[in-house]
Amino acid sequence: MAVEKIVVGRNREDLKKFGSTGTVYIGKHIVGTGEEAHLTNPICMDVVRPHVILICGKRGSGKSYSAGVMAEEMVALPKDIKQNLSILMIDTMGIYWSMKKPNEKERGLLERWNLKPNAMKEMRFFIPKGWVKEYEKAGIGFDFPFTLPTGELSAQDWVITFGFNILDEHGILTERVIKKLKKTFGDVYSIDQIIKEIENDKKAEQKVKNALISRFMAAQGWGVFERKGTPIERFLQPGKISVIDISHYLRSSTGWSVRTLVIGLFARRIFQTRLMARKKEEVEVITGEKRKSMPMVWMIMDEAHQFIPNKGVTAASEPVLTLIKEGREPGISQVLITQIPNKLHSDALAQSDLVISHRLTSEADIKALRGIMQSYMLEDIQELINTLPRQKGSAIILDDNSERIYSLQVRPRISWHAGGSPKAIKEKGLFD
Repeated sequence: MAVEKIVVGRNREDLKKFGSTGTVYIGKHIVGTGEEAHLTNPICMDVVRPHVILICGKRGSGKSYSAGVMAEEMVALPKDIKQNLSILMIDTMGIYWSMKKPNEKERGLLERWNLKPNAMKEMRFFIPKGWVKEYEKAGIGFDFPFTLPTGELSAQDWVITFGFNILDEHGILTERVIKKLKKTFGDVYSIDQIIKEIENDKKAEQKVKNALISRFMAAQGWGVFERKGTPIERFLQPGKISVIDISHYLRSSTGWSVRTLVIGLFARRIFQTRLMARKKEEVEVITGEKRKSMPMVWMIMDEAHQFIPNKGVTAASEPVLTLIKEGREPGISQVLITQIPNKLHSDALAQSDLVISHRLTSEADIKALRGIMQSYMLEDIQELINTLPRQKGSAIILDDNSERIYSLQVRPRISWHAGGSPKAIKEKGLFD
């Protein structure tokens, strides 16, 4: 007799219409507490509708591991479904490159879950073009180098990244230069052209010009911005995982600023691309004429509080928050991962229709989750988390779609996980 699946993230109408078709298997329901806890029904998550999903928990509790499980499952869907999906994973810690390797180290555990180790052949690993030699020297394989178009960044993007103010003399000069370049070249120009335009500016003081030139020369060394850049379509392939590795910017004193600039531009380009694709899809429905279109996008972002903080603004704030608030219509889903949800922008918390919370102990973080609970969720978050088994990968799911809360044990990864401790699930006791 087949065990009934628990489906999260799917409203009643879709559940009645589709059942569990178009869902991904993320783990099993935990019933009971402490020594009495055991695993029961499979828990599956909807991926055919756009979602904003928050994954939170203390360091090492299994957040990135859980995101990896979601990506694995999406590319394992039937072809007629997965060809309509594209997964973009922003890798800030350098942990997803290993998805190309099967999880042989946990073969025994996988067998107990009726799973087998498997490499993610559908994963493509992208690195900034300027870091190719570093990766080759380290013997780390990659699929494609990438760059982003300089001209698609606004004056405000640069000003925020450089730590200036749009109203100070550095900000005013930047805005004047970028405005002139856009008027002359549209969105196709290089950092060299920006520097040249600053040098030729007749209004700014030399010390202001020198300060800006030094910043833009540093930006050239980031190795990620070029005149045209890699077409966004290269990253958004049907049924594929694109891992964008920006972890190496940790070495830079401006590392997080560079990352926010990169992520903000990706978010902006994805939004524009999917808006146009959505129009084509509507025309297809109306006319019946088949048109080539871009797949729906799942954007998975680690350390989300660094990009859309609750206080302050980054170069990623406006474009990422646009995806969160307006991404449903063009078909963009976001998975936001953070260990400190109270530092995440309030709009991200408010818009999350699925929350997967691993272990949390900070009162401020617990309070942040309480703030997004609906009236039907009468249980206390702290009590629910405290009753979870002391195992990596255990979590609670707050599902705003079915108006339910479940305890979850995330299934083991079938591909290799390079982040932190490799064992996300204990091999004895509860998980035998």
